[in-house]
Amino acid sequence: MSRDLKEHRTHATRRMRRLIALAAATLSLALLVHGCHGDDSGDAPTTVTRTKLDGNCFAKFAIPMPVFGPASPLPRVDARAHPNLTVTMAETEQQVLPPGSYARCGSGVTLGPTRVWTYQIADSNTGALLGPAHWPAVTIAAQRGVPTRVSYINKLPSFNPNNPTGPGMVQGELPVDQTVHWADPLKSGCGMPKQGATLSSACRSNYIGPVPAVAHLHGAELPAAYDGDPESWFTPNGVKGTDYHTTGNPGPGTAIYEYPNSQEPGTLWFHDHALGTTRLNVYAGLAGFYFLKDANTEPRGYPDGPHEIEMAVQDHMFDTTGQSYLPIQQPSLNHPFWSPIFEGDVAVVNGAAFPYLNVEPRRYRLHILNGSLNRGYTFVFGNAPVYLVGSDDNYFDTPVPLPVSSVGGSGGLPVSPGERADIIVDFSKFAGQTIELTNSQGGQDVQLPDIMEFRVASSTATPDTSCDPASPDTSTGVCARPHPMVHLTDGKGTVLPGVKIDRVRQMVLYDQVDRSGGPVPADIKEYVNNTTWNGLESPSIAHDFPIDGISELPRVGSTEMWEIVYLSAMPGASHPVHIHLSQFQVLNRQAIDVNRYLTDWSKAFGAAGGSPVALPAGCTAGAYCTDYGPPLDYATPNKDGALGGNLPFSGYLQGAAIAPAAAESGWKDTADAHSGQVLRILVRWTPSSVPVLSGQSYAGENLYAFDPTQGYYVWHCHVLTHEDNEMMRPYRVTN
Repeated sequence: MSRDLKEHRTHATRRMRRLIALAAATLSLALLVHGCHGDDSGDAPTTVTRTKLDGNCFAKFAIPMPVFGPASPLPRVDARAHPNLTVTMAETEQQVLPPGSYARCGSGVTLGPTRVWTYQIADSNTGALLGPAHWPAVTIAAQRGVPTRVSYINKLPSFNPNNPTGPGMVQGELPVDQTVHWADPLKSGCGMPKQGATLSSACRSNYIGPVPAVAHLHGAELPAAYDGDPESWFTPNGVKGTDYHTTGNPGPGTAIYEYPNSQEPGTLWFHDHALGTTRLNVYAGLAGFYFLKDANTEPRGYPDGPHEIEMAVQDHMFDTTGQSYLPIQQPSLNHPFWSPIFEGDVAVVNGAAFPYLNVEPRRYRLHILNGSLNRGYTFVFGNAPVYLVGSDDNYFDTPVPLPVSSVGGSGGLPVSPGERADIIVDFSKFAGQTIELTNSQGGQDVQLPDIMEFRVASSTATPDTSCDPASPDTSTGVCARPHPMVHLTDGKGTVLPGVKIDRVRQMVLYDQVDRSGGPVPADIKEYVNNTTWNGLESPSIAHDFPIDGISELPRVGSTEMWEIVYLSAMPGASHPVHIHLSQFQVLNRQAIDVNRYLTDWSKAFGAAGGSPVALPAGCTAGAYCTDYGPPLDYATPNKDGALGGNLPFSGYLQGAAIAPAAAESGWKDTADAHSGQVLRILVRWTPSSVPVLSGQSYAGENLYAFDPTQGYYVWHCHVLTHEDNEMMRPYRVTN
């Protein structure tokens, strides 16, 4: 968060808590609005009335954690045996909360099933059900080199105000904010207003109509047509986004994607990515793991079979009927249903609230996904030793032990939204004991220290034959990669000799808060480089890139250094930056005098030497101008030799560069840009397996198994509430 947002939250924290409490008490009145809808619903309310459930009122560690694969009656979907899949988006019910009545939850409150949106997986050729509808989806396990063809079918029902608990109830529970830039299937004309513009009352109400959705395979190297970008959405009745793509000519409500699965093996995941409603669709349940396997290049000896388990962690809130609840925790006058922050008071793991998992006293391999909207976690596994064997969608050369805390246990595993951690946890010395998985990372307003419980049996059913992560053997590939990963950095903050950097960009992330509304902001927007999703609406970007407003144009095969500053001094705040298509390596971070930089950066708008484009009406030279784009000319290198249109960072840096943590020492697709720091990453537009040519560049050479110059990709903050309100930009690979 920016200085403005920090100050607003600091001065208004007490008032905000009163507002939230008041909102919870009066929500049944506040949400009885009438929205844009495509049916004849008359004056029926377009949302479901709710009362928040206290996340601490029911029993914790009372229900088992759902698992997939050999340890479960829900086997993973074998995409090698079933290369043609049909994935149907559907609404169903699932017992997420521990069932029954609890006195602390209130008189008459009984916790039954929760209505959720899910992915159901079947074989396209035979129609056989492979993965029943579930939140999260049953994991798809694909084989490297064997493409997967997926037919996505959108059967998500719309809310019916005359039957509020019938099909489509989820749309009534999670109101669509039509004031942000969103899919808008009915072409209502609603969307983010320009400066000084106002929206009609209809645009400030909940949308009722066909549900836009599109699946994105997060971490995949794949053609842009099948990337699932935000404009690729489609509805059940056949309305399509401007960048909708498919193979073949399927019927309405369907898109067919072909995943090449040509990249190095690792832990990917797929989730919804519809424009302006990603947070709602993922919160409703549209997410799942996608494993890419390759016995020839993966480390050998890691725990497998029933001892390899995936865990999707998401914080949530519920109402007293057990349904999903998404309050406005940071209100703004211009956005009736969108908030820049959400922190839940219930930890949901694999679709179960505060669950438990029975394990044996042996080593387990756990794939952990942070699928939350906003919350970051630092997972602590009691005193059990933890080794990190992979991060995001790739493996480390050898396991990385987590630091040991002062009390002898793991020092904690930080995982930000969108990130995955592939770990080995050793329960061998804890026979007959219970280990609670906790979260030591504090929230801004809502704390969530408890996650789940591991119940360790007194003995093992079979001997543990997995390798010891403390003793990897690189010569045989046991507990180690048989072929070392390609390194661009030394892991200590320095670019390796022989790595050629083709271009440097310096870009900023900024939370813009309009204070003209008084105690409650009139508006809040989240920006990448002070630019809207459509760069043609930002004057300085439109000047340099008049065709489509896309400003990041890396050459295929090239390596770029991206330096990204989050213009905030708020301690602990961060934006997890995610880049589609390309993996990258974290070079280092470095402190920056963010307050001084922000002051000078704001003064650069309209100043001499800045962008040649005149400031729009409402902006004043020497002061920050919202939506304008960066203050300098993007395409002209600054004094640091960097593109991006921002003041050079070098004059504001403080102290020495900080090497990445060991957990960030491999290929990544998501990394935190912390407040008050420069994040430096090396992004290379080749497959991650391509070796470095000393002193040379692959720029202009396409080494992918497809042409990435066709179409566009995106990069964005993976706080889903932020990417839903402009903190996302398209980029295009060129040749």
